[in-house]
Amino acid sequence: MKRSALTTICLILILATKSFAQGTSSISVSNEPEKKRFSAEWRLSMKGQGEEDLQSQSKYVDLRLELKSKYILSNSLYIDLQPAIRLVSGQSQTVDGADSMKNALLLNQAGLMFKPANYFQLAAGALDQRYNHTSLLVDSIAFPTARLQSLYRVGSTVSGLVVESAIPTSTSLSTNTQEKEPTPGLNSAAIHMNYMPSKSAFWKNRVGYFVYSNLPSSVARDSMLLGNEVNTISDAHYQFVNEYAGIEAGTDMQVPVGTLFDAIFAAEYLVNQKAEQGQNSAYAVTVGAVTHLSSDNDLTLRAKYFSVEPEATVAYFNARGYETNRVGYAVEGIFSFKKQGFNLGAGYREAEVMFTNTVQSREKTIMIKLETFYANI
Repeated sequence: MKRSALTTICLILILATKSFAQGTSSISVSNEPEKKRFSAEWRLSMKGQGEEDLQSQSKYVDLRLELKSKYILSNSLYIDLQPAIRLVSGQSQTVDGADSMKNALLLNQAGLMFKPANYFQLAAGALDQRYNHTSLLVDSIAFPTARLQSLYRVGSTVSGLVVESAIPTSTSLSTNTQEKEPTPGLNSAAIHMNYMPSKSAFWKNRVGYFVYSNLPSSVARDSMLLGNEVNTISDAHYQFVNEYAGIEAGTDMQVPVGTLFDAIFAAEYLVNQKAEQGQNSAYAVTVGAVTHLSSDNDLTLRAKYFSVEPEATVAYFNARGYETNRVGYAVEGIFSFKKQGFNLGAGYREAEVMFTNTVQSREKTIMIKLETFYANI
């Protein structure tokens, strides 16, 4: 009943937004030059990655073309479309299917944004979940979502509340449900507070509450291979032992130290209040620095330590970042060639299993990446 009511409210908001757009676009947009209504920028990246543990291994090259575009329908309504094309070449032998190696057309975001005032926005569509969640909870992935946010700016500080109702899906926007399974859900609310006095100095914070519901059997099956505790009902049906609902928080800061050095610090924390203590929490801490080698070149170095207990979150949705039942570290170095407009980086990650099981083992990942800056079309 609650799910039906929530779905009805979201549909009403979306239809009302579309009706408003139809009534206002002919008034406020028709006299604007076409070039001001549409803007877009693109980026190209190429990543070579190798992953290995006792059960699986993969070595591949991932080429991506990403686009960020905006089409303004009226002064208060616009479309935010961010598609990506992924081309993969290599070989993979793996037991999990959370992020299989395949060519794909992806959506980083595709939403209709209604912003009648500077402090209020209503969004609907396939929206990037990392906007309102930590990397411990979910990868950078777009879920079908209705989002309401109210953010206020006072000087260099922006703070407020963001509320979401989403349908957890895969990268293909499939809910992975089988016959007669209810639609899954991810409902959340978070308080944001960001302090940004300059481009090179910021302090971003958020704390929120999340609730997963009606997670399908196929997600439980894949999550079992990634660290979660799952009951096998039959050969085709699986069920999570625990539910997933709790608190997440994150902070991210960069502080200039003199003219040649910026210090970096970030931390995230998550606890699943539906699972027992000792199995239900996760955290990650990152320290690093940006060194300004010259006016055109920067060197960024980061080191991260993370710990994700088996029942902290749904492993299928954070598999590209952490999985669960893992503790480990990662290091990364990035050269930024600002005049030429690209980044060149390399990284190494090693993760051990917290509690021994038959499907996980110590894993190692090495990565090199070339990424251009976003350029206007």
